[in-house]
Amino acid sequence: MSLRAGLEILERAAEARGRILRAEADREGARVGVLVLTFDVGRVLMRPADDGIEVVHVESREALPDGLASLEEEEPWWRVIGQPITAAWPGGVEEGVGASGLGRLMVLKLRFREEQENPRVVLLEATGSAIRVGLEAS
Repeated sequence: MSLRAGLEILERAAEARGRILRAEADREGARVGVLVLTFDVGRVLMRPADDGIEVVHVESREALPDGLASLEEEEPWWRVIGQPITAAWPGGVEEGVGASGLGRLMVLKLRFREEQENPRVVLLEATGSAIRVGLEAS
């Protein structure tokens, strides 16, 4: 899936101000192989791919891979569960490097809550066969 198509999925969730209800992955911790975010407006699966982070809309829970573990008590998800996603963009564009220049989505930023409402920005970075998850410093 292209960078644009993956971003469009997340941008639609942000336009709808979708609230994140659940975060799951194939394993716990800051590095995951498959990440699933469930919003009140839909479900998104993310996984590392050759060209960065692949983002796919998933129609039903039955279409998800088996063995997913809840991340709701993990950093940074416990901070954002129940909050609306308000923006999604490729990381590195601030410095003029990274995803936009290469046409690859190596770093993805998801903002929860509006700028004036003490937002949290979750940073997702493709690192080979895993996605590193963290909270961007405010």
